[in-house]
Amino acid sequence: MSVETLNSDDFRAAMVEQLIADQQDKGLTMRPEVEAALRTVPRHLFTPGRSLEDAYSPNLAVITKQVGDETISSVSAAWLIAEMLGQAADAHKGGLAGLDVLEIGSGLYRFRSVAAG
Repeated sequence: MSVETLNSDDFRAAMVEQLIADQQDKGLTMRPEVEAALRTVPRHLFTPGRSLEDAYSPNLAVITKQVGDETISSVSAAWLIAEMLGQAADAHKGGLAGLDVLEIGSGLYRFRSVAAG
C-alpha cells in the first residue's frame, strides 16, 4: 500500500504498533488503556496543516503554532505522550479513568488521550 492510499486510521494504527514494538524492545509493556487511548484519539485533528505522516510519526514533536520564528505551541511526540499516559495511569492506580487533568498547550491532544483511556 502506498502512502497516498493510506488514511488517518492506517497511520494511527501504524504509529501505535511502532510504539508498542519500541516498548517491547526495551522490555516494557504498554498499558491497555494507554494503547486504547492512542488507538482512539485522532492525533491529526490536533496538528492542523501538517501531513498525516508528521501527525502520526512516533518520534516527532509537531509544531502547531508559530509567531515568526518562535514556536508557541506544539504537540509532544507520540512516544512521550504514551510515556506520560502510562505514568499517570500508574500513579493514579485506577488507570486513566476518572483522572482530573490540567492541559496547557498541545491543542488538548494529551487531555483527549486521557479521556479516551
